[in-house]
Amino acid sequence: MTALVTSLAMAIAAPVPLDKKADAEFETKVAPARAKAIKFLKDSQQPDGSWDGVVIKSLVDMDGGTTSLAVLGLLEAGASTKDPAVVKAIDYLLALKPNKTYVVSLRTQVLARADAKKYAKEIQAGADWLLEKAIIRQGKLVGWSYPGNEIADNSNTHFAVMGMHAAAQAGAKVDAGIWRKIRDLYADTQHRDGGWVYHNAGGDGPSHSMTVAALLSLAVAVKYDKQAKEPDAAFEKGMAALLGDKLGKFGDGKSAACSWMTTAELGRALGATEFKSGKLTKAWYREGTEKLLKEQQPDGSWKPSELGIDKSYPVISTACGLYLIGRPVK
Repeated sequence: MTALVTSLAMAIAAPVPLDKKADAEFETKVAPARAKAIKFLKDSQQPDGSWDGVVIKSLVDMDGGTTSLAVLGLLEAGASTKDPAVVKAIDYLLALKPNKTYVVSLRTQVLARADAKKYAKEIQAGADWLLEKAIIRQGKLVGWSYPGNEIADNSNTHFAVMGMHAAAQAGAKVDAGIWRKIRDLYADTQHRDGGWVYHNAGGDGPSHSMTVAALLSLAVAVKYDKQAKEPDAAFEKGMAALLGDKLGKFGDGKSAACSWMTTAELGRALGATEFKSGKLTKAWYREGTEKLLKEQQPDGSWKPSELGIDKSYPVISTACGLYLIGRPVK
């Protein structure tokens, strides 16, 4: 238990322990795929430094979201913050005034990783915005919305948590009380089967993607809760559900690409290439990367077969795939 507490306290981008020999051999297969995906993203960048298409930019008012994802994918895969593509994208992001939870979170994460000191003002503004948009009822956190309504969902909530985490890691001030509220939120809304749903108001049953997001939020929140002496019981139950056979396969479903990224975030938060619960084990990195190697397109992109935005906008899928693959083994 003590070892797990320690691992939960690690930064989200901490390197994952590796079997150097085995992973060096695996890296010879991964390296070409990583290089092709990086090239695809760089070749897809628009003259203004963005990767935002018409649908994302205009129709759903999320200008900067896809660009931020692309940058995070590049950085996680080992690109330098001084890479011309990254520099140009950051200049584009700095000129924006995002008003959606996804974009504020992703932009904050990019700036925190690029230069925490240089962008301290913008990072703090991002953290403040996210805290201000938290939906609180009767003293309890309900979660985050797009916003534009008071209907929270666990996807927006996951992004809000990660944005505040990135800001806090970069030195921004984040109200300490929010982390306890986050832990309480997930403990109170856990499904009887151990997973989590998209809308806590009811309707759909628990899903793989929302359960990964919930576990990630719990893993991050416990890091900041000074009163926490051990992981939440909800975390243990949720991990058992995730590794069972009731929530679907890793990296499948209509939100496949986002699930790739969230799975990698959770694995790196725990500092492990495998998820474990009792006798259940899932080699998330090896299995996820092998799946990506098989499904990579000739142009270097990934295009999940399920309907949805992942299929119509391969930059998103490719950025998330790169995020899972991560940086080269040294």
